[in-house]
Amino acid sequence: MPTDPNLKTVGLVPSQQLVSLLTDDEGNYRDVPEIDGVQQAVVPLVKIPKPEQGAWEPNVVWFEDRVERQWVEGTPAPAQTYTAEQIVSQYFSAYQIAALQRLETALLQANKPLGPQMSAAKTWLEAVMLGWAVDPTSKPQSAYGEPGVTFESASAEAVQALQS
Repeated sequence: MPTDPNLKTVGLVPSQQLVSLLTDDEGNYRDVPEIDGVQQAVVPLVKIPKPEQGAWEPNVVWFEDRVERQWVEGTPAPAQTYTAEQIVSQYFSAYQIAALQRLETALLQANKPLGPQMSAAKTWLEAVMLGWAVDPTSKPQSAYGEPGVTFESASAEAVQALQS
Protein backbone atom coordinates (compact mmCIF):
# COMPACT_ATOMS: atom_id res chain seq x y z
CA MET A 1 0.00 0.00 0.00
CA PRO A 2 1.66 3.25 -1.11
CA THR A 3 2.03 6.02 1.43
CA ASP A 4 1.14 9.62 0.75
CA PRO A 5 4.36 11.66 0.41
CA ASN A 6 2.46 14.67 1.76
CA LEU A 7 1.64 12.83 5.01
CA LYS A 8 4.17 13.57 7.75
CA THR A 9 4.40 12.35 11.35
CA VAL A 10 5.09 15.35 13.58
CA GLY A 11 4.78 16.45 17.18
CA LEU A 12 2.28 18.91 18.55
CA VAL A 13 3.23 21.26 21.41
CA PRO A 14 2.26 22.06 24.03
CA SER A 15 0.04 18.92 24.09
CA GLN A 16 3.02 16.62 23.35
CA GLN A 17 1.14 14.39 20.93
CA LEU A 18 2.45 12.61 17.85
CA VAL A 19 0.12 12.97 14.86
CA SER A 20 0.19 12.55 11.10
CA LEU A 21 -0.61 15.70 9.14
CA LEU A 22 -0.92 16.41 5.45
CA THR A 23 1.15 19.16 3.83
CA ASP A 24 0.15 21.34 0.93
CA ASP A 25 2.27 21.84 -2.21
CA GLU A 26 4.40 24.47 -0.42
CA GLY A 27 5.10 22.14 2.53
CA ASN A 28 2.77 23.89 4.99
CA TYR A 29 0.82 21.67 7.38
CA ARG A 30 -2.92 21.46 6.78
CA ASP A 31 -5.59 21.10 9.45
CA VAL A 32 -3.36 21.62 12.50
CA PRO A 33 -5.68 20.70 15.39
CA GLU A 34 -6.60 22.86 18.31
CA ILE A 35 -6.58 20.80 21.51
CA ASP A 36 -8.65 21.91 24.50
CA GLY A 37 -8.94 25.35 22.92
CA VAL A 38 -5.17 25.73 22.59
CA GLN A 39 -3.61 26.24 19.14
CA GLN A 40 -0.84 23.68 18.68
CA ALA A 41 2.60 24.32 17.20
CA VAL A 42 4.00 21.69 14.84
CA VAL A 43 7.54 20.44 15.50
CA PRO A 44 9.44 17.86 13.43
CA LEU A 45 9.84 14.27 14.54
CA VAL A 46 13.52 13.30 14.50
CA LYS A 47 14.07 9.55 14.42
CA ILE A 48 17.42 8.63 15.94
CA PRO A 49 18.64 5.33 14.37
CA LYS A 50 18.32 2.25 16.57
CA PRO A 51 21.70 0.84 17.65
CA GLU A 52 22.45 -2.45 15.91
CA GLN A 53 23.76 -4.30 18.98
CA GLY A 54 21.89 -4.94 22.22
CA ALA A 55 18.30 -4.68 23.34
CA TRP A 56 16.73 -1.24 22.86
CA GLU A 57 13.32 0.27 23.46
CA PRO A 58 12.01 3.45 21.82
CA ASN A 59 11.66 6.55 23.96
CA VAL A 60 10.05 9.83 22.84
CA VAL A 61 11.72 12.99 24.18
CA TRP A 62 10.11 16.40 23.72
CA PHE A 63 12.02 19.63 23.09
CA GLU A 64 10.71 23.13 22.28
CA ASP A 65 11.71 22.86 18.62
CA ARG A 66 11.46 19.11 17.95
CA VAL A 67 10.47 15.69 19.26
CA GLU A 68 13.03 12.87 19.13
CA ARG A 69 12.49 9.16 19.04
CA GLN A 70 15.53 8.02 20.97
CA TRP A 71 16.55 4.57 22.18
CA VAL A 72 17.09 3.45 25.76
CA GLU A 73 18.63 0.20 26.87
CA GLY A 74 15.95 -2.43 27.19
CA THR A 75 15.71 -5.81 28.76
CA PRO A 76 16.90 -8.52 26.40
CA ALA A 77 14.27 -11.05 25.49
CA PRO A 78 14.80 -14.29 27.39
CA ALA A 79 16.15 -17.14 25.29
CA GLN A 80 13.39 -19.53 24.28
CA THR A 81 13.64 -22.84 26.08
CA TYR A 82 12.45 -26.31 25.17
CA THR A 83 11.79 -29.58 26.93
CA ALA A 84 13.68 -32.67 25.79
CA GLU A 85 10.45 -33.99 24.30
CA GLN A 86 9.96 -30.82 22.23
CA ILE A 87 13.51 -31.02 20.91
CA VAL A 88 13.31 -34.71 19.99
CA SER A 89 9.98 -34.14 18.21
CA GLN A 90 11.67 -31.58 15.93
CA TYR A 91 13.78 -34.39 14.47
CA PHE A 92 12.01 -37.70 15.11
CA SER A 93 8.37 -38.67 15.62
CA ALA A 94 7.46 -41.21 18.30
CA TYR A 95 6.79 -43.72 15.49
CA GLN A 96 10.24 -43.13 14.00
CA ILE A 97 11.91 -43.64 17.39
CA ALA A 98 10.05 -46.93 17.83
CA ALA A 99 11.11 -48.00 14.33
CA LEU A 100 14.76 -47.16 15.05
CA GLN A 101 14.59 -49.19 18.27
CA ARG A 102 13.18 -52.20 16.40
CA LEU A 103 15.82 -51.89 13.70
CA GLU A 104 18.53 -51.74 16.37
CA THR A 105 17.12 -54.87 18.02
CA ALA A 106 16.98 -56.65 14.65
CA LEU A 107 20.62 -55.73 13.93
CA LEU A 108 21.73 -56.99 17.35
CA GLN A 109 19.79 -60.25 16.93
CA ALA A 110 21.35 -60.72 13.48
CA ASN A 111 24.75 -60.15 15.06
CA LYS A 112 25.36 -57.14 12.79
CA PRO A 113 26.96 -53.90 13.97
CA LEU A 114 25.17 -50.57 14.02
CA GLY A 115 26.37 -48.39 11.17
CA PRO A 116 27.47 -44.77 11.65
CA GLN A 117 24.01 -43.37 10.88
CA MET A 118 22.21 -45.63 13.36
CA SER A 119 24.93 -45.04 15.95
CA ALA A 120 24.65 -41.26 15.57
CA ALA A 121 20.84 -41.33 15.94
CA LYS A 122 21.05 -43.66 18.95
CA THR A 123 23.80 -41.61 20.64
CA TRP A 124 21.95 -38.34 20.19
CA LEU A 125 18.60 -39.73 21.39
CA GLU A 126 20.22 -41.31 24.44
CA ALA A 127 22.12 -38.10 25.28
CA VAL A 128 18.89 -36.07 25.18
CA MET A 129 17.02 -38.66 27.27
CA LEU A 130 19.82 -38.99 29.82
CA GLY A 131 20.15 -35.20 30.04
CA TRP A 132 16.42 -34.96 30.68
CA ALA A 133 16.59 -37.67 33.36
CA VAL A 134 19.37 -35.79 35.17
CA ASP A 135 17.79 -32.33 34.78
CA PRO A 136 14.20 -32.22 33.46
CA THR A 137 14.07 -28.41 33.18
CA SER A 138 13.61 -26.66 29.84
CA LYS A 139 16.79 -25.48 28.13
CA PRO A 140 17.79 -23.42 25.09
CA GLN A 141 17.86 -25.43 21.87
CA SER A 142 21.64 -25.16 21.70
CA ALA A 143 21.94 -27.23 24.91
CA TYR A 144 20.67 -30.30 23.05
CA GLY A 145 22.66 -30.10 19.84
CA GLU A 146 21.40 -31.78 16.69
CA PRO A 147 21.32 -35.47 15.77
CA GLY A 148 23.35 -34.97 12.62
CA VAL A 149 21.33 -37.68 10.84
CA THR A 150 17.79 -38.14 9.66
CA PHE A 151 15.39 -40.99 10.28
CA GLU A 152 15.49 -41.75 6.57
CA SER A 153 19.29 -42.13 6.45
CA ALA A 154 19.55 -44.14 9.70
CA SER A 155 16.72 -46.50 8.83
CA ALA A 156 17.92 -47.01 5.23
CA GLU A 157 21.37 -47.91 6.55
CA ALA A 158 19.89 -50.44 9.01
CA VAL A 159 17.61 -52.04 6.41
CA GLN A 160 20.52 -52.35 3.98
CA ALA A 161 22.67 -54.00 6.68
CA LEU A 162 19.86 -56.44 7.51
CA GLN A 163 19.47 -57.39 3.84
CA SER A 164 23.17 -58.07 3.32
